[in-house]
Amino acid sequence: MSTVAIEALEPVEVRSGWPRPNASAIAGGLIVALFVVMAIAPGLFSSQSITALNVSNHFAPPSWHHLFGTDEVGRDVFSRVVHGTRYTLSMALAIVVIAAVIGTLLGLLSGYAGGWADQLVMRFTDIFFSLPAFIVAMAVAVALGRGMVSLVAALSLIWWPTYARLVRGMVLSIKERPHVRSAQALGASRARILRRHVLPFVQQPLLVRATQDIGYAVVAVASLSFIGVGAQPPTPEWGLILAGARVSVTSSWSYVVFPGLVIMLATTGFALLGDGLGGGIRRRQAGKAVGR
Repeated sequence: MSTVAIEALEPVEVRSGWPRPNASAIAGGLIVALFVVMAIAPGLFSSQSITALNVSNHFAPPSWHHLFGTDEVGRDVFSRVVHGTRYTLSMALAIVVIAAVIGTLLGLLSGYAGGWADQLVMRFTDIFFSLPAFIVAMAVAVALGRGMVSLVAALSLIWWPTYARLVRGMVLSIKERPHVRSAQALGASRARILRRHVLPFVQQPLLVRATQDIGYAVVAVASLSFIGVGAQPPTPEWGLILAGARVSVTSSWSYVVFPGLVIMLATTGFALLGDGLGGGIRRRQAGKAVGR
């Protein structure tokens, strides 16, 4: 078998790179970039302490000194939201990465191998799809012990089947293409075919889905922390901040509204970025189809 011959079968579509960013991708990218910088360097946005107590100034309204007001013990809500970005986004990112890696590996195996391996993986994913995901995640997180690590493990457990099914569907189509058939005829190993001739076609749709899922994971992380099975006090995680604010709705509107708006903005940013990237890919593929 000639290595050069197999290299020549490299799919040319992958070399064309990513499509030009559109307005949705740019807007989403700017929002996401803002939160990434906030997570990496929260001191650039706020110099207030997240632990300093000032009970005499509790539930203070928004002002130049306290942009989001203060909480029930006088802590600056804006500073806690800024510093909480690191915790919420890091957990959301970890969940999506773990789920995507597990789901991609199982999806590649299922779609390319077929037979009993495909049946086993798909029946296993069907079990997860038949269960109420949020309830399962809550139960697993409690069983593992309340905390951020348990929360990441629990949500990763219910998230990977989506990626497995997505990748399997793409692989079933890709493995019938001429360049894959040619590589098989030349005697390339399964691992090489998957790495060089299948995975490049999977990575772009997969990254688009993962980008959108980070936004959904932010909501899931905040939701489970809100009910007490995720981050624990005094961690300034977004869901935990909202949990502290729920008993203060009538005392301080800003304590509830602003952290909620931040969660909404982060989710919107990832959704716009993913939608923009996906739309660009679809338009480029449509243009190629017309060109043919």
